Amino acid sequence: MVTPLEDQQILAERIVSHWTRGAGGAYNPKRREALMQIRIGATLEEAIQAVGRQEGHRPRTVATCARPHDRAIDFERLRQDMQNDYPYVLLMGTAWGLAPEIIDGADHILAPIGDHATYNHLSVRCAAAIIMDRLNTEGTPPHDEKIRSTH
Repeated sequence: MVTPLEDQQILAERIVSHWTRGAGGAYNPKRREALMQIRIGATLEEAIQAVGRQEGHRPRTVATCARPHDRAIDFERLRQDMQNDYPYVLLMGTAWGLAPEIIDGADHILAPIGDHATYNHLSVRCAAAIIMDRLNTEGTPPHDEKIRSTH
């Protein structure tokens, strides 16, 4: 997790600590295991370098964006690319999205989830879940296929 704001770093560390070293870890060992992977840093470059040290070489970066981008690749292509020996860092912004310079500097830009021509809002938490599912599941729908629900 990357944020230059010291108060947000402290808050994030407090939350992670609750689930890894506090009562939350005993209550939910699976969550403890997952949250043990979190590292908190002040800059994106710091995070990329840390992953590079851990994995043995610099990771490729994948920016997410709710808006179409001329360099965007679909989930299937990214899933195929991820079969190589490189680590990947998935970049997700806040409700306002990633800064344009982050998107432009990324190795890959992931196509938006769905077609949001009339309504373009999906929480980062939900987007992360959908993206992780699509990257770990063969045969995901093309990004322009509209998601339909039945009742």
